[in-house]
Amino acid sequence: MNMNADMNVDGKEIKVEKKYGAGKVFLGCLVAAAMVFCAMFSLGVFDFRDKQEVSLLPDNFGSLYSGRLVDGVMDGNGTIVYVSGDSYSGDFVDGMYEGKGTFTAVAGWKYVGDWSKGLPHGQGMFTDVNGGVFFGVFEAGKITGEGAFNPPAGWSYDGMWDQGRQVGEGTFTYEDGSEYRGGFVDGAASGFGVYKDANGWKYEGGFLYGLFEGAGTLTFEDGEELTCMWSEGMAIPPEDDGDDEEE
Repeated sequence: MNMNADMNVDGKEIKVEKKYGAGKVFLGCLVAAAMVFCAMFSLGVFDFRDKQEVSLLPDNFGSLYSGRLVDGVMDGNGTIVYVSGDSYSGDFVDGMYEGKGTFTAVAGWKYVGDWSKGLPHGQGMFTDVNGGVFFGVFEAGKITGEGAFNPPAGWSYDGMWDQGRQVGEGTFTYEDGSEYRGGFVDGAASGFGVYKDANGWKYEGGFLYGLFEGAGTLTFEDGEELTCMWSEGMAIPPEDDGDDEEE
């Protein structure tokens, strides 16, 4: 029996095929392209004077800063609006984003949370241009640690991340209510896990890059179970146990 579904995330059509007869579950463990927001935030070279509103040098001509200065350098709470329209409001230390702050991009994305040396670092919330929201831990500008991403497409992931990829234990929920809970490697279901389909069947066992692999049990809608070895999503028939051999 095949269960197919299409998803559209950030303009990209994603096909999810659930074919338990062959044991295939292509888990759509994707990190939306809009989540790639870990760019270096450059402040430029500032021409600070001892006043509350200053302009940047010609390389960023027209940007304005309003806030606390220490020896002509942004230090403390303040707001800077760049010529592009992007803005940051929050804490500064020695001219860099440091502490709590909000960066709002005219492109439509926004980050609110902890900063260190000009990059998201610590707890934070990122909202992408499509309205998808990630809340969790950042390290040097990248999603690393525990966090949850909820895009408007309806699917979600809650678990561990490393450099913006799902790695470790996590839960991926499909828009139809199907759910995978278990291990991830490089953004794909790998290791021990449990997949529960919205139509009532379930698989519990080994996975490798989104496919059934190793020992596992498939439980059908009527409760009947198939326990066997799996390879690349395909069931391996058990060997003849020899009961039918002539004495």
